[in-house]
Amino acid sequence: MNTRRRNRLAMLLAVIAFCSGPSRADTWTNIVSSRVTSEYESNPALSPTDQEGVWRTLFEPAYALTGTFDEDELRTGLALQMARSSDDALSPMRNSPSAFMEWLHQIDEGEFGLTARYVEIATRDATVDATAPVPVASTRASRTGSGRWNKVLSERSSVAVDGSYERVSYEGGSFIDYTTRSGNLLFSYATSDSSTLFIKSAYADYEPTDGGPIVRISSGALGLNLEFQNDVSASMQAGKYQVRDGTESGTIGEATLRHRGERTQLSLSGGRQISPSGLGGFSTVDVVNGSWSYALSDLSTSGIDLGWRRGNFDNVVINRTSGVWLRRELNNFWGMRAYYLNHTISGEIINTASSNIVGLTLAYTHTDF
Repeated sequence: MNTRRRNRLAMLLAVIAFCSGPSRADTWTNIVSSRVTSEYESNPALSPTDQEGVWRTLFEPAYALTGTFDEDELRTGLALQMARSSDDALSPMRNSPSAFMEWLHQIDEGEFGLTARYVEIATRDATVDATAPVPVASTRASRTGSGRWNKVLSERSSVAVDGSYERVSYEGGSFIDYTTRSGNLLFSYATSDSSTLFIKSAYADYEPTDGGPIVRISSGALGLNLEFQNDVSASMQAGKYQVRDGTESGTIGEATLRHRGERTQLSLSGGRQISPSGLGGFSTVDVVNGSWSYALSDLSTSGIDLGWRRGNFDNVVINRTSGVWLRRELNNFWGMRAYYLNHTISGEIINTASSNIVGLTLAYTHTDF
């Protein structure tokens, strides 16, 4: 049995052990869901010249369970994405599992939590690594353990601490397996009922499993959260990062704006971040995202999603996405979603290529059965 299968089995056994004694909890909540999607993609390989399309079917069952025990809450979930296509060379058959377990404990004026998570995904769909066209058969597996603690210090101030350990491995392609360790310290102070200042300090390191050099990064940022009338909120932060050996430094930051109306929702965000990459080390990434939705009726909603991502590792690669969708609730359990998405990629050493996806999803959700 290989390492991947052992990890999947260990996660599954842990979830089964957790689910085996529900009578000990005060309350339990069950959610069973499933999605079936049929879609056509015009150029899954993102080839600038030889464009070939493929039909794809996705079946995605999932189960989540939440139990409360006085001051404690336990959550667990399993999901599986099964992908089949009309051409395995362009879009391979996949069985991509994911699972998580989370424990939350309420303390005086605060909370403490631990989380374990496993996620397997096609590398082309993992934007943190897909800074350029990647082999269609490449797969990324992530195993993460994390913890967090937050506490209210006074009527206006609070503090939050979190840390995580992640191990990432690949199958297919020339990616580098790696581990990362990170930690964050956040102190917030409410200057008024509508504004909160915060200061954030962070550390992260990157260790390739092939024995390459460890990269260590520290950063700090100052930010402000604002709440306006008419259900409008905004957040902004700016700071600096520094590679510990002094070879690199730069600015980081982020800004978001959200509005929630009677029928509409709007979200805009943009910023620069430092992300670990399967290409080795950390990559500077600029991201801009926007989404808008409008409730046509109590049962129907339409929306627009836009995205722009600029990765700068060894060369600049720009990914652009734009899409529209329409969702219809059929009853309390069933819903449908039709969508169109365009994905375009360009860069310094690659030719511009694009792909169009059109699809239809049928979703089922059942809670507290």
